[in-house]
Amino acid sequence: MRDTCTLQDIAALAGVHRTTVSLALRDDHRLPEATRLRIQALAKEHGYKPNPLVTALMNSRRVGNVVKHATIAYLSNHPTRNGWRPPALDEPDFFPGAIEQAKRCGYKLEHFWMAEPGMSAKRLSDILRTRNIHGIIIGRLPPNINRLDFPWELFSCVSMGLSLESPQLHHVGQHMFFTARHSMLKCMERGYRRIGFVFSTPKIYPRAIDRWTGGYYSQQQYLSPENRIPIYEEDPNSAEGFLLWYEYWKPDALIVTRATPVIEWLRSAGHKVPEDLGIVELRNEKLELGHAGYHDDMSKFGALAVDTLLGLMHRGEQGVPSAPHEVLLPGVWMDGSTLPFRA
Repeated sequence: MRDTCTLQDIAALAGVHRTTVSLALRDDHRLPEATRLRIQALAKEHGYKPNPLVTALMNSRRVGNVVKHATIAYLSNHPTRNGWRPPALDEPDFFPGAIEQAKRCGYKLEHFWMAEPGMSAKRLSDILRTRNIHGIIIGRLPPNINRLDFPWELFSCVSMGLSLESPQLHHVGQHMFFTARHSMLKCMERGYRRIGFVFSTPKIYPRAIDRWTGGYYSQQQYLSPENRIPIYEEDPNSAEGFLLWYEYWKPDALIVTRATPVIEWLRSAGHKVPEDLGIVELRNEKLELGHAGYHDDMSKFGALAVDTLLGLMHRGEQGVPSAPHEVLLPGVWMDGSTLPFRA
């Protein structure tokens, strides 16, 4: 038998029609009790789980109310209801792309706030189950939270970004190692050799920091020892600390999380970009500024999360997976005025 037991499999084992199995699993009293109990025992023994989407569809047909848009949930857990989205949070927003993809697939994506006063994991779970919601996307968590306790076994689940560390669910995110590694390669291809790395935005998600720095150091080893510059680790809001670091190490190029504050710090000290040094922006979101760097299309991340979740739901996969999948989208390189070829 296949890993996933189907209604037809149970019917074959019981020697009955699949309609009989369906009636028995609903404990329909039109069947003899012995038949119902025998089929239910076979289903339990072989690990049969009904597909929640098919169940919802059949229920809607039985009562004569066809559901036009099934709902999937998008969970947030920030201190305020909208604290997980710009402008409250200066982080990429996955939500609009997820909403649009859900619509294209015939679903409604609805936001649920886990930190709402009086809300608990059990209460939220009961709300979702009462509303026949079987799929969950977990959005980015606040910096001080990296785990969630929830009855995951009742839902198909996908997380976004790297903020959720426990449990390990299937997740969709940015390919930060790729972005940093290829930023180094772009600098080296264009003739830069003393390449520094600066966090010019708050370092609030340690796993993201690890991947960016891992990509940077993976290519730094190919530079001569005298050209290997340590990452600027200090407060990203301090122009004074950054300029001291810059004057000491004298990089000819910088890889930064955001370019605008770094360019302003440099200009305040009389340095010009790109005349004195080149800059690559890892989070190149404002393309109208003309910076060189990697651009992540946030709508694609949200859409991919929805597609991943719907696949789990159609297969009836619920709970914490034994082998969680990590789906990473690399950014797209955007040429810009901040990283010209060196003579």
